[in-house]
Amino acid sequence: MPTTITELPNPLFSNGRSVLARFGYRHLEDGELREDWAEMWELLRPDFAERADRHVPAYGDLSPVQAAAAREYMSVRLIADRNLEICERRHVQLFSGGIQTDGVERYAEARDAYEEAVETFGHAREALDALLSRAAA
Repeated sequence: MPTTITELPNPLFSNGRSVLARFGYRHLEDGELREDWAEMWELLRPDFAERADRHVPAYGDLSPVQAAAAREYMSVRLIADRNLEICERRHVQLFSGGIQTDGVERYAEARDAYEEAVETFGHAREALDALLSRAAA
């Protein structure tokens, strides 16, 4: 008899969630909004204050170019959050009714999308960091 895992968030995904939590991730129920840019920026802003002499402005004080880069960075973070949740749901489905090839494939696709989003998040961080560094110089 196959094991059924119905609990979400799934404890098997706690490591992924804990990594994303450093960047503001929190598990939300379907329909809850995440796009409060100023609030999200406050969670992410300390990540850019690596040097003691660097001032990282609040969201409302970013230049238009910096704000656009910050929104891109935060948008990619939201995509990573959502992809983790899709991956988690598909993982749960693997154990609901037995392993099936198409289910494994859907999970693998979701996992790849999540990993790609995390890499894109890193690239967006580097681009925003470069903008903030140029402004501080």
